[in-house]
Amino acid sequence: MRKPMVLFAMTTAFLLSWQKADAASILWVGNCGQGASYATIQAAVNAASAGDTINVCPGVYTESVTINKAGLTVVSTGGASVTRIAAPVPASPVVAIKQPYVTLIGFTLAPAASANEYDLGVLVAIQGNASAQIAHNVIRGGNSGVLLGCSSSGSTVYHNTVRGATQVGINVDTCEIPGPPYTGSTFNSVHHNTVCGGLFPYSIALGDGSNFNDVHHNVAKWISVAGVGNLVHNNTAQLFDIKQVDPANVVFNNTIAAVCP
Repeated sequence: MRKPMVLFAMTTAFLLSWQKADAASILWVGNCGQGASYATIQAAVNAASAGDTINVCPGVYTESVTINKAGLTVVSTGGASVTRIAAPVPASPVVAIKQPYVTLIGFTLAPAASANEYDLGVLVAIQGNASAQIAHNVIRGGNSGVLLGCSSSGSTVYHNTVRGATQVGINVDTCEIPGPPYTGSTFNSVHHNTVCGGLFPYSIALGDGSNFNDVHHNVAKWISVAGVGNLVHNNTAQLFDIKQVDPANVVFNNTIAAVCP
């Protein structure tokens, strides 16, 4: 009877040690009473492993951040009102997401300029499954606030405030190649955002080939949809520009109203 008990104990110890080794770590940026920390967000990203969480203390971080580890969660501890990331030079995204399953929550993001296509708040630069979560951020200025790069899919953009973009507030992008057929960003969800600014009619824009996305409960100046099979519902905007082809975009319960200055 002793051998099975010994074997059980050894197996349990092995499983516990494996789970501990495999457990995600929490890294800290800035100084908010959590001991050792990194001075920049990028330094923490570089030190992190896939699946880790990076907690960012309140402050102003002048840097462009490239998130190149899958499954990282980068979150501010104090929220967007007290945690700002500002791009140091023009033509660089404030945050570029290059691996899937990344979560970005609770920052004010400030591009350095607005003339270049890469003056962006958040760029999802992934071909294929991205599954990024971009939430509770405030994005001010830039060429575009959030750009879901062409050929990416599965991301969720929600509860963000985007103001002052010169071209597009939230852009569910299309590859700029001769077509049709076009290749766009697909199966994304864009909901509960407030988006003011952008070229007419592109506060929230889905280009040709950006298909089967769900755009709902947003407040925006303009909403433009050129793909197919998208759901567009329960939004409030000054103008809706919805292309109708086969398979049709499904549009319901939207309200036309002037909601932006």
